[in-house]
Amino acid sequence: MTKIAACFLAGVLLPVGLAGAATTSDTGPSKVWPITGRTQIAQAKTSQGSEQVKTLSPQAPVSMPQPVGSFPTNAVTDRPYVSPEGGVEGYKKTVGALQRTLTELQQLQLQTKEAHWNVSGTLFYSLHELLQEHYEGLSKYADECAERLLAIGSSSDGRASTIVKTSAIPEIPGGYIDDAQVIVWFTNAYKTVGEEIRAGIKDSQDPDPTTSNLLQEIEHGIDKYQWQMRAFVQGTHTDPNTGFDINNNKSVDLPSQPSKIDPNGK
Repeated sequence: MTKIAACFLAGVLLPVGLAGAATTSDTGPSKVWPITGRTQIAQAKTSQGSEQVKTLSPQAPVSMPQPVGSFPTNAVTDRPYVSPEGGVEGYKKTVGALQRTLTELQQLQLQTKEAHWNVSGTLFYSLHELLQEHYEGLSKYADECAERLLAIGSSSDGRASTIVKTSAIPEIPGGYIDDAQVIVWFTNAYKTVGEEIRAGIKDSQDPDPTTSNLLQEIEHGIDKYQWQMRAFVQGTHTDPNTGFDINNNKSVDLPSQPSKIDPNGK
């Protein structure tokens, strides 16, 4: 795991994988054979079926009449379109803001689904449902972002390699993931993406106010999702809500930042 991924988890330990936990002391051949036998038969049938398919329909070579391009690739149309103001520089700023936002939204789509499926622990159901809501919202925002790119004359880049190579969010751990880890991970991930979108709002404000307004709407949603994760461990006057009870008797490691701002102060 990279250092940045470790920062996202903020000291919360990953559970030991279950795959290597089995021993031969309590599992004899008689117990394993029925399952193994069925698996071998199924694999044999699958293999036979695959060979038949290859015979009937030979695999066609996958090729495209154009290069893969860079990551990201944003090609400009040669047909009439409504362009942002500010010339080439204004156009680049606007396309860059939209493409960066699209990439992060797609990364969050993948990660919310991964966590939705694999979250485990006391808060399983609450997080399972919440992450599905977030996934659906992120999907809507990503679609609007991609379509805005097309509307201003640029192709959008939603390729997997672009996400891997350019996202500011590290890869989420695989396997079962503890509910406390999910809270820490997405509290930090949404904060990172929200700040990145805010920078894009400023970049696009002058050349393309419409794009800036769209990014404001998206940031509004991301900030809401960040609050919904943070609220699980938000301290109150009657309960510190440290996450101690859901994190192996350790506080969830989200830094406390006492505010120096008094909104109601004189």
